[in-house]
Amino acid sequence: MKTHDGYVALLASGGKRKLRANSLLAYGDEESRFKAAVLFHEAAEIERRALSLLEDAAPETRLRAAVERCACLVMGLDVVEAARAFREVEEASAAVPQETANAHRDRLDPLYFAARQDLTELLKRAPVLVSSRFRWEEIAETDRSRARAELDALLQRFPGESTFHLVDARAALDERRFDDLGRAVRRAHRLCPDNPLLRAYMLLVTAQSIAYPGSATTREEAEAELDTAYQELNREPADGVVYLGFMTASLAAFLAAFYAGEDAAEAHGRRARWAAEIAAQRRSIISEDIGKYIEAAGPLIELLTTQPQMLTAIIENTLREALLNSDVGRASGESLQQPKAASLIRGVISQASRWLTPSAELAELSELALAA
Repeated sequence: MKTHDGYVALLASGGKRKLRANSLLAYGDEESRFKAAVLFHEAAEIERRALSLLEDAAPETRLRAAVERCACLVMGLDVVEAARAFREVEEASAAVPQETANAHRDRLDPLYFAARQDLTELLKRAPVLVSSRFRWEEIAETDRSRARAELDALLQRFPGESTFHLVDARAALDERRFDDLGRAVRRAHRLCPDNPLLRAYMLLVTAQSIAYPGSATTREEAEAELDTAYQELNREPADGVVYLGFMTASLAAFLAAFYAGEDAAEAHGRRARWAAEIAAQRRSIISEDIGKYIEAAGPLIELLTTQPQMLTAIIENTLREALLNSDVGRASGESLQQPKAASLIRGVISQASRWLTPSAELAELSELALAA
């Protein structure tokens, strides 16, 4: 009985989110549409959680949940995630009579295929992004303004597509638009808070805030966020990319504290080494290469955090070279005039962001573009 009550309660909470989302859509402005997309994503996740409460759900119940989840993602303007959910709909449909499947899908199918067609048509008008496979760092400087216009059009039509916000974040990082970087990553994270890649990117934003505390986030607030992340990772292990993000943020905190002559440097360095050790061993659903990257970076992290007196010109130049070779460094030599800690952190963040590429999502978008 408790299981059934929990199932019903979850569905009710999901229904409330859908009602609120639909009311927001009526306003039509950018912020309301984004908030509606977040609510629809939450409702989709609730459908998944509710079904997981049922130990032996009937095939039709599974189909109903799959249809509702997919519909929420379509309404949440997330075609890539909806495409994955639609595959679950097709699998669930095979387990029930055709008439039953048709009855459940009579509204979803037209809605889903219309949204998919809408996205593919828009991708046809985004040749620069498509040819680069949505990797901003691979777009030539001469094509950046065109790519920016293409990305703005995609974000305006599909604000619920978290991958577009990540591309926006990468562009902001390369162009040193720090406020926009945080905004783009936070939007992506609000849409998919459990996505390990987005958790990792949130930690890169934390590292950014430690290096260049702005009006939105102070260094103290950023380090408090880092403490919370450390506690969460101690309670529940995560994907390898999350440890990469935490390692980067902890290294940023270490460098900031070390150059300021603060005692906190030791604790931050210890956490960076802890994260590096775990990340090198853990598998990642995002990239099979994460462990390899961390293992290669491990000796440098060990040296930086255990023997800060060994931060010689050679080591600093190594990290500065990474900065110079990044799009950030090429965009403005001004960044090299920042205090040592900030410049070093910038190089670390830039390198980490290259490792954190949403390969699966970008592949799905590329497939949609090629099918257009």
